[in-house]
Amino acid sequence: MVDVFGDGSLWALATPGHTPGSTAYLARTPTGPILLTGDTCHTAWGWQNGVPPGSFTADRDANRRSLNALRELAARHPKMQVRLGHQRLVP
Repeated sequence: MVDVFGDGSLWALATPGHTPGSTAYLARTPTGPILLTGDTCHTAWGWQNGVPPGSFTADRDANRRSLNALRELAARHPKMQVRLGHQRLVP
């Protein structure tokens, strides 16, 4: 994890698997934390079922581990908003 600005407002999280250098971000906002998954997870169905992106993923096993880590982080912080790479996640 890297504190992007050094003030705890934005954290970069390594999420290997989709492409080399894949990264997710965790933002601290006035309305609460927001997790930006990037391309670690494209769709609501993929997030809800723990399924990483399909044929465009370089290393599916690594992507699955990254996705599981993000899902576990969100589960530990149920008030955290999650924003997916390509779709809106509707509660």
